[in-house]
Amino acid sequence: MKIRVAYTKKKEARYIAHLDLTRVFDRALRRTGIEVAYSEGFNPHPKIAFGPPLPVGVEGEREYVDIGIKVTSDNDEHSFVDKALQLLQKQLPEGIEIVDFSILPQGNKALMAVINQACYRAEVPFLEPIDVHAFTAACEDWLAREEVLSIRNQKGKKVTRNIRPFVRTISVLSQESPLRYWLRLDIKTGNDGSVRPVEVLESISTLEGIKIDLDGLFIIRDGVYILKDDGEQLTPLDY
Repeated sequence: MKIRVAYTKKKEARYIAHLDLTRVFDRALRRTGIEVAYSEGFNPHPKIAFGPPLPVGVEGEREYVDIGIKVTSDNDEHSFVDKALQLLQKQLPEGIEIVDFSILPQGNKALMAVINQACYRAEVPFLEPIDVHAFTAACEDWLAREEVLSIRNQKGKKVTRNIRPFVRTISVLSQESPLRYWLRLDIKTGNDGSVRPVEVLESISTLEGIKIDLDGLFIIRDGVYILKDDGEQLTPLDY
């Protein structure tokens, strides 16, 4: 049986790197006694597969992981999974809270194969006051660009790429003061790549000439989604 679990990643847990997260769940599952399914071959590994990586330091309101488990009870499958996840929750670190789950049908596609949108909120502090209209105009001007080059270190090499195609929308949500705003960013993600919100905000600061305090950013990923061609947006639990 394969289950899809929605969970939060907050507080100190937001500093757990993506590769370490697999070990966190693997160890927690072992401590519960839940039998996890393993892949076949010479080097079998637990069938635990996560959605798009969450940047270190970014909070996640609704992240997802697929887990293959063996049913060891004659009880109703939903009840079995519910009890198993209650046991799992007790073994997970603070900040990781299981909020929902679904039992996947046979042949369901992997998270990374279907998720293509990530929605973020960012608390953006400034080094000097800025008018809401000026900030909105800066975001619109950035979106109007056809190309925005950014340099990222990948495996010890500096890679220059155009990050503009990865950003669908940027909008100002609210103004706490002339020095602090909340921003929403809808970003493309998936096997073709993505962009981190901090890269976008750093680029806006540089190209549009506004002084964002990049060290003071607080970013939350509200969720990841499957955006269909007709514009309908589904959660991974609904897909």
